[in-house]
Amino acid sequence: VIICNTSSMPVAARESSVYTAVTLAEYYRQMGLNVLLLADSTSRWAQAMREMSGRLEEIPGEEAFPAYLESRIASFYERAGLVRLHDNSFGSVTIGGTVSPAGGNFEEPVTQATLKVVGAFHGLSRQRSDARRYPAIDPLISWSKYKGFIDEEKENSGHTTLRRSSEIAQMMKVIGEEGTSLKDYIEYLKGEFFDSVYLQQNAFDEVDEATSKERQVYIFDFIHDILFTDFKLEDKENALRFFQKLVQLFRTWNCRLWKSKEFNQGEEEIINKVREFADNNFMHPRTREPAN
Repeated sequence: VIICNTSSMPVAARESSVYTAVTLAEYYRQMGLNVLLLADSTSRWAQAMREMSGRLEEIPGEEAFPAYLESRIASFYERAGLVRLHDNSFGSVTIGGTVSPAGGNFEEPVTQATLKVVGAFHGLSRQRSDARRYPAIDPLISWSKYKGFIDEEKENSGHTTLRRSSEIAQMMKVIGEEGTSLKDYIEYLKGEFFDSVYLQQNAFDEVDEATSKERQVYIFDFIHDILFTDFKLEDKENALRFFQKLVQLFRTWNCRLWKSKEFNQGEEEIINKVREFADNNFMHPRTREPAN
């Protein structure tokens, strides 16, 4: 079901479209169905509210939005959830809303009001999009209150690696690669490696476009072991060449069917490559024994 209102339509229609959509979603929920509602975009809805508020001569709030903006946004998202029906069956409404702040400013009222009530946030990054890193979701600003199936401690370690890599990248823009120590440079490359082989995917490949839970956990554990392995790399050029080769091997591996013969062969190629430079702390992903 599509509820469509263009910017050329009356402001009252633009404001009511969101309520029409969520009411229809609740109707199907009461039939015992699980409904997904995608609202694109709640920023346009908020702008319609601002226009209506102005015409009603209400006291404006921040950036001329109505003072009740936060409560309206909260009441919309609070209509999502799982309910037990009279016949003891269940129905649900899941709401995914997009916010399109002007100039990518996440400090504007609609974004801030939304962040206060939602359970997860995926922040799209123009910088990642320009760098052709897809999906262009910035892992450093995105978050979720929901517990995932990846081990929480390992997940936090991955975030730490990405954050540290980003800090070193920013530092390198100022002092240059020459002023960075080999240890810091390897930390930077590890973050780039993690980003390239796990957070990015090829939507045009039948295997890489969607990944099963089992495979995600397995590969994340494998990558985690690599991230926290000490490598015997002589200089920065050697380190760069090693991680570039590792990224290439992983991207090829990501496009192979789970647990197929080609998948196992690709895994052994990666292990052999890591084994060339790894210390004894690298564990084989299947046997969990030292790979050396």
